[in-house]
Amino acid sequence: MALKTHVIARFIALALLCCLFWSTSSISGTEHTDPARDNMLVFGYLPEVFYNVDPRDVTGLMEVWARMSERKAKGGLKSFSIVYKTIAEAEKDLANRRVDVLVMIPEDFIRLRAKFHLEPILSADYGNHFYNELLLLVREDSGIKRVEQLRGKSLLLDVGQQGSIPMKWLDSLLSARLSSTARAVFGTMKECTKSSQAIMPVFFRQADACLVSRSHYETMVELNPQLGRQLRILESSPGFVTGILATRKDLKKSTQDAIINNLQEMYTDPKGKQIMTVFRIKRLVPFKADHLASVEKIIREHRGKPDGAALRIH
Repeated sequence: MALKTHVIARFIALALLCCLFWSTSSISGTEHTDPARDNMLVFGYLPEVFYNVDPRDVTGLMEVWARMSERKAKGGLKSFSIVYKTIAEAEKDLANRRVDVLVMIPEDFIRLRAKFHLEPILSADYGNHFYNELLLLVREDSGIKRVEQLRGKSLLLDVGQQGSIPMKWLDSLLSARLSSTARAVFGTMKECTKSSQAIMPVFFRQADACLVSRSHYETMVELNPQLGRQLRILESSPGFVTGILATRKDLKKSTQDAIINNLQEMYTDPKGKQIMTVFRIKRLVPFKADHLASVEKIIREHRGKPDGAALRIH
C-alpha cells in the first residue's frame, strides 16, 4: 500500500465503516432536508476525520460500499452522511437535533460531549497499537540525547488527525523539562501535510527533529528499514486513541444497539473483513472511559498555559 494511502486511510476507513451496514446517501455541510426521524439515521463527520484528503473524493466510495451491505439494514432504516466543513456546522446541527451519530477525533468529542449530551459508543482499534503514540525523532548520529539539546533547533511536525493534542503534549513535555514552550525552545517550526515530509528531512540532515505518530513512522520504516537504523526516538508520548464514534444520548436505545452490533460484527463478514484489512483496521470496540484518559490529562495540564499550536512558525 502506498504511504500516502496509509497516512489518510485510517480515518477515511472509520468514516466509511460507520455507513457500511446502512443504505446511505451523502451530502455536505448542513444543506439537507430534515428527514423523517422515525426511519432516518444521520451520520456526521467532523473536518479532522478527512485530514489530507478532499471529502468529495470519497463520497462516491461511501455510497458504493453502503450498497454492498444493504442486506444488513433492518426495519427499512435509511441513513444520510454529512461531511462538515467546520465544527461550528456540527454544533448547529446538534443543537437542532439534525444529526444522530458523529465520527470525530477525541479532542472534538471532549469539546462537544457535555454541551450536547453525546454518548460515546465505539473506538477504533488499528491492530498493532490500539493507542497511537507521538514520537519526537532525531538522527542517531546527531549527538542529541536530551530535549535540552533541542534549543534553537528546527522541528517539523506531522500532526494531522489529532487536532492540537500533539502541540499541547510537546508544550507540556518542554514545560516540565525546560520550563518553556515549543515556540520558545525551537528556532523554527513547520507543520507538514505528510509524515514523509517531516521524517525524510531529518533523515537527510535537512532538519534537526520531527514530531510524528508512531503508526506513520512504523509504516515508513517498513518501506525503508534504514530509517529505523538512522533515526532515534528521543521522546514518546502516552498513547492516544485516534477515533471516537458517539451518538446523541436521546437516540433510541434500539437504534444505538443496532449501530454497535453491526459495526462490531464487521470483521465476521467476508466483505467487511476485506475492507477492514485494506485499511488496516482490526475492529471497532466498545468505548471505555480510559480510552480518553491520556487526552483528557494533556488538556488539563495545558489549560491556562501559552498554546504553542497558536504560535507555530511556518
